[in-house]
Amino acid sequence: MKAFVIKKILIPMDFSETALTAIEHAAFTAQIFKADLVLLHVAEKTWEKFSIVSPELRVEAPTDFVKAIEKRLEDIAAGIRSKYGVKSTCITTEGNIFSEIVNVSKEHEVDLVVMGTHGTSGVVEFFVGSNTYKVVTESICPVISVRAHANKVGFKDIVLPIDDSKHSRQKVNHAIVMAKQFASKIHILGLAEGDDATEMKKFELKLEQIEEYLKKNDVLYSRKVINGGNQAKATYEYAKEINADLIVIMTDQDETLTGRLLGTYAQQIINHSKIPVMSIQPVESEIAWVNPY
Repeated sequence: MKAFVIKKILIPMDFSETALTAIEHAAFTAQIFKADLVLLHVAEKTWEKFSIVSPELRVEAPTDFVKAIEKRLEDIAAGIRSKYGVKSTCITTEGNIFSEIVNVSKEHEVDLVVMGTHGTSGVVEFFVGSNTYKVVTESICPVISVRAHANKVGFKDIVLPIDDSKHSRQKVNHAIVMAKQFASKIHILGLAEGDDATEMKKFELKLEQIEEYLKKNDVLYSRKVINGGNQAKATYEYAKEINADLIVIMTDQDETLTGRLLGTYAQQIINHSKIPVMSIQPVESEIAWVNPY
């Protein structure tokens, strides 16, 4: 498995409150990792509507719209360079938002995407896939999704949910890399299912192996096991309870029986957690969570 390093961070920018919040998280992370930032705006040929939403840009024609966007991006990049001392470049493209984000991240060899998400509630989330969730499921690099008002930057307390799904442990290395850079504490949350003694013993062994791995990497940690119920809800409620700053999940982490009608585990977490979420695509390797160094 390729070692997780952060040298370039992509920020999709629509100038919303959540996007501006994501900027602060991304810029601070870039400063910590000594990484570069790429600011991306994807135009969907809706400049007329944008003129109404943001009249301060005084857009009169598509050409003026592009120039106004580029100027706004450059102003934000200049502010980042001034505040964080981070190299920032700007890209403006046209097309489908989530496809362009994924394509640009590949083209520019991005290591991490940080983007705002407005979340959803009720039946909307079953029928309307947010751009954030689409990016999460298609991106080959990790994606940190940020909700509005998640203003505390930095990740001091990281929730690491572990269930019995095939790839659950693959996110351990990502959590460790973040913890080492931010001097964080990792909170292992065991998501057990059922009360079969043999299966529980295997699950406990998995958690113990992760604990030993964190010890070897000199990372502070805690451990808690929750049995049954909606695992997604249990995860974000636990994260809220301990005032966590980040939840690290796999995009294929299994949904529980009680959660299937609410969407997949990852979808529920991204849609409902007010705490930033790092989502990671699995790789097909049983030993992919082992220390690559």
